Amino acid sequence: MPTYTFELRFTGPAGGDVLIDALCEAGWDDATVSFDPDLGGEGEATFNREAPSAIDAIISAIDQGKRCGLDITGVSDDTVTLGEIAERVGRTLAAVDYWVKGRRGPGGFPAPRIPRERAALWSWAEVAGWLAVHKLADIPPEDIEVAQVSRAVDAVLRARHQVSTGTWEKIVGAVAAITPLAINIGMRVGA
Repeated sequence: MPTYTFELRFTGPAGGDVLIDALCEAGWDDATVSFDPDLGGEGEATFNREAPSAIDAIISAIDQGKRCGLDITGVSDDTVTLGEIAERVGRTLAAVDYWVKGRRGPGGFPAPRIPRERAALWSWAEVAGWLAVHKLADIPPEDIEVAQVSRAVDAVLRARHQVSTGTWEKIVGAVAAITPLAINIGMRVGA
C-alpha cells in the first residue's frame, strides 16, 4: 500500500497529554504534531500515512482529528515559488524560469495562481502534473495525487470556515446536484 505525505492545520482545545494520547489512539500515531496541548490553539500535523489513495489518507486523518475535538482548518499548502519548484525537482532556478517563460521545454507551463511581479506563486498540483506529463522531473505519483487532493480538500475546508453552517449545507447541496461525489466529501470534510 502506498504512503502519502501531507499536512493538516487545525485548532484544538487545551487538553494536555490526554488530548495527545487520544489523537494517537484515534490513529494519529503516523503524524508529527506541532501543538501546545496545555494551551490549545493552532497546530499542525505532518502525516506519513499508508492508505489505498490520497483521499482516503487525508479524509481518515481529518475524521480522526475531528473525533478528538480538533477543528481542521486546512491541508498542505499548494502554493510554491519558483525557488521551491526548483528545490523540489532538483533543478536550478534558471532552468525553472526557462520553463515558465517557454524558452526551454515543451511550453504551456501552468500560469501562476497568484501573479506578482517579484514573487508569483504557482499551484504545486498543476506544476507537478505538468512536469510529470512532460517527463521533466521524477515526481512519485503519490506526491502528485496528494498535491491534487490536498488542493481540493483545502479549498473545501477554507470555504467551510467562511460561512455559517446553514449556508454551508446549501452550498454542499447545490454542488452535490452537479457532482454527486461532492456531497460525500463536502459533508465529511466540512461537518
